[in-house]
Amino acid sequence: MRRDFAALAAAHEPLLAEAHALVTDTRLVIGAAARRWPVERADVHEAIYRVVYGGRAAIEEALVQQRATALPTLTALEDVPSAAPSTVIEGVRVHSGDIVLSRGDAPTSALIARGSSFPGNFSHVAIVHVDAATGAATVVESLIERGAVATPAAAFLKEKRLRLLLLRLRPDHPVLQTDPLAVHRAAGAILGRVRARHIPYDFRMEWDDDARLFCSEVVHYAYRTVGVDLWAWKPRLTAPGLVCWLGDMGVEQFTTLIPSDIEYDPKLAPVAEWRNPATLMQDRLDNVTLDVLLEAAERGDRLGYAWPNLLPGALVKAWSGIESAFGATPTIPEGMTVETTLRAAIAKAAERFRAERGHPAPYWSLTDLARRALADQRATLSPWLLAGRTVAGKGRSEYGGRGRRGILDSGFQ
Repeated sequence: MRRDFAALAAAHEPLLAEAHALVTDTRLVIGAAARRWPVERADVHEAIYRVVYGGRAAIEEALVQQRATALPTLTALEDVPSAAPSTVIEGVRVHSGDIVLSRGDAPTSALIARGSSFPGNFSHVAIVHVDAATGAATVVESLIERGAVATPAAAFLKEKRLRLLLLRLRPDHPVLQTDPLAVHRAAGAILGRVRARHIPYDFRMEWDDDARLFCSEVVHYAYRTVGVDLWAWKPRLTAPGLVCWLGDMGVEQFTTLIPSDIEYDPKLAPVAEWRNPATLMQDRLDNVTLDVLLEAAERGDRLGYAWPNLLPGALVKAWSGIESAFGATPTIPEGMTVETTLRAAIAKAAERFRAERGHPAPYWSLTDLARRALADQRATLSPWLLAGRTVAGKGRSEYGGRGRRGILDSGFQ
């Protein structure tokens, strides 16, 4: 299908529901078939990615163009059975051991979601524990500013999240065939560990060392305790510019567990997805801002962290670690100045486009606006973004020299 599929659906509102049903059904069919595919292969991962990510992109483009609320906020997908304790949250029955993917609204959330060979929609992943006696639901997660924590589900949902996706291990998995409550035990294991002692955040992203945990490690560790290996696809980030940028931020492990990649693991069934059409514009602005910045990284631009500035940054990080160790909420920088400044310029350009054309800019037009805004704002972005640096490790990526899949070459074209 072509990328103008979404534009046709947006122009004719009754067609949008049909298009949404087609995309959803296609996703479920491919997900079921992929259980028999060698999903550890890059080409298989890309095929699943095109259907899931590309289908979502097409439908959400139509939603943005529609002035009316044409689709419900909640999309029910596969209600696969589970023997684990459960409770109803936001109209959906959630079982202990279920996995929650989400997207936050911070600049770091956009970087986590987009900073991959396969840019995704989600920046955070967590696991749900439901108490068998009380029905109380707790979300176990790891946060940059606090490390691993156990959060009541109600408090978790109060945080501003641009989207949510609920995943569940399929009941025909061999582990569940012998122990139907294995996922409940997995959730209990990580919950008990988090409550027993403080586990700091893993800034190095070393997924095979569980002394420290980033968000994906929480879920991976929990399921590994019952013999389930999630993230069938564990990519090595190879795009030279992306590697340089992440390295500037302290990442040392580039074969890692990307949060959004877990939705392409066919061992898991997508149960339900929440998205608020009113927040999709913010999501798009965050995405396109990071997309063009990462394009700049591939051209050789570097984050402007001169060595005298590294010491204060290191001290802030160290102080945050000390505060975390004693249970306090640490003070960390609010985000990347370059991202905030550029995003504001793109938002103004998008508003001018809407005023002149009478409709929001499609993502491909928004990308062009963002590229122009970056070119116009270069003087303003200095010294945080430096041009003309040599990128170490320059060369072709494992994907034929195209280190990252953009929205226009991923999915329905």
